[in-house]
Amino acid sequence: MTKASEQQASTGVRSRTKWDVYCPEEELNVIMLFPSEHAANQAAAEHNAQFTPAHTAGAVVHTPSDEDPPHLTEAQREAFKENAAALEEAEEQLRTAQQKAYARLTEVGINRSPDDVFETCLTCGCPAYVATPHRPAAACRREHCGHSLACHRW
Repeated sequence: MTKASEQQASTGVRSRTKWDVYCPEEELNVIMLFPSEHAANQAAAEHNAQFTPAHTAGAVVHTPSDEDPPHLTEAQREAFKENAAALEEAEEQLRTAQQKAYARLTEVGINRSPDDVFETCLTCGCPAYVATPHRPAAACRREHCGHSLACHRW
């Protein structure tokens, strides 16, 4: 009896059961929410074949949670993971650039202390960012600014 069959027998799983692919080597469900055990086992075989030595992933009964992700392939999960890492890196670079710009303006007397509220555009000095309705990250609406929200410290 497979692990999934044992789990199904012990929990009284009905025909609406969803299946996940659990990989012991990664210690997590690598692909989730298949409509059948067969489909999950096929995905597990594809997952296992990507590694040398091959992983030993297999189908397991899906246990619902509040954080169930949509059905994603491993390639889609990897793409999201890479996007998250790249965007986090970009955000860190932006925070660093903003801190340097703020310090540069403080040095020349634009701001009195690091604790002051500072909404001035870090690029041109307009007094505060003015948002476009329904597009909060659009360029500043001030006539002589037009810089992005990222150029304003808020």
